[in-house]
This record gives sequence, C-alpha cells and structure tokens, in this order.
Amino acid sequence: MKKLCGLLLLVTLLASCNNYHFYETASIELKKDPCFGVCPVYSFKVDGLGNAVYNGQRNVSKEGQWTRKLSAEATNKLFYAFQDSNFEQFQDEYIAAVTDLPTTWLVFKNGAVDKSIKDYFGAPEALKALEKMVETIAEEDTDWVKSSEQQGN
Repeated sequence: MKKLCGLLLLVTLLASCNNYHFYETASIELKKDPCFGVCPVYSFKVDGLGNAVYNGQRNVSKEGQWTRKLSAEATNKLFYAFQDSNFEQFQDEYIAAVTDLPTTWLVFKNGAVDKSIKDYFGAPEALKALEKMVETIAEEDTDWVKSSEQQGN
C-alpha cells in the first residue's frame, strides 16, 4: 500500500510540473526604451500559458517580431516570482534627474493585479531582479520563430 501511495504522489508531482498554473489572461510585459547610445530597444510579452512574443527594434540580435512557447516550468517560475514579490507594492515609477539612461517598463497582470512600473533610475533590487529574469528569457536566442509576416525582411 505504501508503494502505491508513493507512486501516486510521484505521478501527481510529475504531472503538476507539466501544468501551467496561470491563465492566458495573466501576462508579464517588458519594454526597453532607447537611450542616446546603443541600448537594446525591444518589447516582450508572455501570457500565463507560456505564449511569448518578442518585438526587436534596434541594437538587438533579433529584429522584428518573434514568438516562442515557454515550458510550464519556466512560465510558472516567472509568474510565481512576480506574484511572490508583491508586485503591486512597488512604486509606479523610479526616476531621477540624470540623463542618457534607458527606461524599462514592467507590467504584471494577474487577476486583481494590473500594474505598470516605469524604471528609469533607482529601482529597488527586488524589482531589478524581476526585470533581469524577464530580460534573460526575452534575450535568449533559442527556440524563437520569426513571425511569418516578418520572414521576408
């Protein structure tokens, strides 16, 4: 009986690793605005089912629109990081009287949370860590497929 219970627990755990825990209506967006130099300019959005869209504009390795499907594990990890950060508690903007920095916009939508943050300068490390998580996924060169309307470019 113990072996059967252990086997059922293992199957349940393995099955849950392959399930998306968030809805398609949930989303995380990152937008990198230009600076006076060669800062990357792009936007990235992923929904709760791992459907990701990247739109590279300049100073990036992927120009144009690209799509990919994130694994359930990667998607859940990203969304739980945002949820666990109490994203709605961050300020709406972090700015200072400095010039020539790129602006990063970060948006999290999940149920009652619908918040957009402007990060120009001075954001807390917890927010910077979330930005870095999203940037890492967006800037990866693996598994992206150029959108068909853009393939002729």
